[in-house]
Amino acid sequence: MTEGLSRISLFGEASGDIVRPYLQRGEFTMSDPVMDAYTQAYNSSGNMVQAFGVITESGQVLWQSNNWDLTADASGLIAAVKSRSASVVQNQVKYSTMRTTPESLVARNVQGSGILVLTKVDTGGDRWVVAWADPNAQPDGIYVDVDRAAKTLKGKI
Repeated sequence: MTEGLSRISLFGEASGDIVRPYLQRGEFTMSDPVMDAYTQAYNSSGNMVQAFGVITESGQVLWQSNNWDLTADASGLIAAVKSRSASVVQNQVKYSTMRTTPESLVARNVQGSGILVLTKVDTGGDRWVVAWADPNAQPDGIYVDVDRAAKTLKGKI
């Protein structure tokens, strides 16, 4: 994981670790639906989902948590899902695919560097959630937590 990266957000301007929403009204600020989805996945997984992002099928990073960098690997991640690849690389770490469908991928690093999950936000769209989970997490449970969080983003990003 890379520390110190700023979030990239459709909903705000990156400034260090703080995202300032574009729209403000008095004391209230617009919430970031991706951060809300990340928080949901983190909480429902028992704090096992520790990095989160949203990418497009063309490999554009729309949002990423500040503890990793998806920019170099986003296109390769999508290609791995589309080709039902036996493995995928993220941040120079190789993950072995445990299961893949046209709309998801679950992979685990055999050296114990964690679990990678990709799931489509909306079956008709081009947005994907990418999440990294602690190596002690149960892959099927993490997939369910990430997929549920991703589905909350439908129509919001």
